[in-house]
Amino acid sequence: MVRHEQAGRVRLRRVVLVLGGAVIALGALVALASWAEHAAYSGRVLPGVRVDGVAVGGEHDAAARDAITRLAAELERSPIRTRAGTRTFSVDPALIGFTVDVDATMQRVRDAGRDSNPLATATDTVLRRFRPETVALAVHYDDASLQGLLDGWSNALQSGFVEGGLRFDGARVVPIVPHAGVGLERGSAEARLVRALTMGPRAAIDLPIGTITPAVDAAAVQTAAARARTLLATPHRIVAGTTTVELTAPQLAATLGSRVDGHELALTVDPAQLGTVLTPAFAGTLQAPADATFSVDATNTVSVVPSRDGYELDTGAIGASILRGVTTVVATVRQSHPAHDTAWAQRLGITGQVSSFTTYHPAGQPRVHNIHLAADVLNNTVVEPGATFSLNAKLGPRTPQKGYVKAPIIVEDGFGEDYGGGVSQLTTTLYNAVFFGGYEDTEHSPHHYYISRYPMGREATINYPSVDLKFRDDTTHGVLIRTSYTATSITVSLYGNNDGRTVREENRKILNTVPITDTIVQCPVTDPKDDANNVCPTLAAGERATVQSGETGYDVEFDRVIDQPGRPERRQHYEVHYPMLANKILVGAAPTPSSSVPTSSSTTPATAPPTTAAPPTTRPKTKRTP
Repeated sequence: MVRHEQAGRVRLRRVVLVLGGAVIALGALVALASWAEHAAYSGRVLPGVRVDGVAVGGEHDAAARDAITRLAAELERSPIRTRAGTRTFSVDPALIGFTVDVDATMQRVRDAGRDSNPLATATDTVLRRFRPETVALAVHYDDASLQGLLDGWSNALQSGFVEGGLRFDGARVVPIVPHAGVGLERGSAEARLVRALTMGPRAAIDLPIGTITPAVDAAAVQTAAARARTLLATPHRIVAGTTTVELTAPQLAATLGSRVDGHELALTVDPAQLGTVLTPAFAGTLQAPADATFSVDATNTVSVVPSRDGYELDTGAIGASILRGVTTVVATVRQSHPAHDTAWAQRLGITGQVSSFTTYHPAGQPRVHNIHLAADVLNNTVVEPGATFSLNAKLGPRTPQKGYVKAPIIVEDGFGEDYGGGVSQLTTTLYNAVFFGGYEDTEHSPHHYYISRYPMGREATINYPSVDLKFRDDTTHGVLIRTSYTATSITVSLYGNNDGRTVREENRKILNTVPITDTIVQCPVTDPKDDANNVCPTLAAGERATVQSGETGYDVEFDRVIDQPGRPERRQHYEVHYPMLANKILVGAAPTPSSSVPTSSSTTPATAPPTTAAPPTTRPKTKRTP
């Protein structure tokens, strides 16, 4: 019996030794294979590695980088699309500052499978044969903008939901009763959005919708309301220097608000609104800071007008004291420094005029009002060295709320009207100042049709937000933009120091000219756009009216030549195509024949005398310009 047990143990030891040896041999073989793979793929991505949407496994580093760069460019311009039930949303990635970090992503790709732990490296070598190792894109975005995006979706998708809060009607406190509802499941939606941003080809993201409950209950709202009423019933005095001001209940109520803090509702005081309430009363004590500015003399020499520090109430501290129950607040008057001080202005090195350009227009048209309004907004803008200026970003949307009026604009099939029409003349004037200033032209779009008041090809249009004028200050000095105008002209001048650049235009050639043709439209029109001003009913049979004047088509080319001391000449070639726009002519319709009802009279009706049609006439052309 003992002898059999001993024999069994011997056999077991042999099996264990054999299996152990096999495992060791297999491990050595895997390690050898892993080492061989790493040696063979030096300077290349390991097999089985992929970026979502791009198979980069086995590629040389340069090819992998090119593929990632192409994917990055596609994602940075592809809209972020989401859906929630029947609702869909589409957002430009630029609105959240989305970019792909190609360098960081490439580093992740290179590191994939190359673990410093030999065991992990060997294991990864085997596993990549059965499933790919997917590397997430390294991306950047502005979290505040992303949260704002989620806020917008949340507001759009909410139904029946009310968060508890307070509002103030004069000095009266009005509780906002909380109520559950249906809406965006914010946490899950954010997680899905952030994950989708790191993935390849962009598919629509499903936003989760469900029951959402308020963070605060009715009891928390009532507690906050009682506290607010106590504050408003208590006199509050603000002391600064020798001046004492008593806040009235309506004045204090105008500064109050509420904020959800966990499951409680906290009262808030808006420092900016408190400043609006208090500043007039302390006018003799306070002074707003003033930025440094620039003055230009008759010789176009620029000098710095120094900045000035200000004195302001620390309204944040005053508000905090009021919320703590302090009834007489001794305010701190602090010195405030301007955002752009004298040292900042001097560092810009703006010394003299670099370029200036003027365009002309008829006086008194609605478009002139828009040109002057936009020019006033643009005037005294400073572009810092290395910065890119956007005219759309500076002006914002052209709306009636900002004072813009409707005026002619160019559309693809002719002319129309919209708020801000005419601002493209300011755009063209600025573009030419940039052109001859020698600054980097990063984005501009010529008008669809040629407008004779502008230099052919050397002009630019604008449309918020898609068509913009941008230039980069590619010097080591700032640029000051000055505008001026008369009843018939607009001038843009650039001041700075462009390092001695001189610019000229050369080799202008009109390569092709397409004469204006006529487009005849028979009344009554089938497309209402052909007779937007309802001219057809005024036309006699065969009478003609030109309702839109055409524009000659052109193809033009020219060069921009930039000379700068100590540097080779730079030559930039431009080619611009203007399609021909036909005259649009309406032709009056023939009258519809009338039918008579036979009568039983025996009298034969008289035959109408023959008529001679008047020859067709053409009404004067009416030119509509943008």
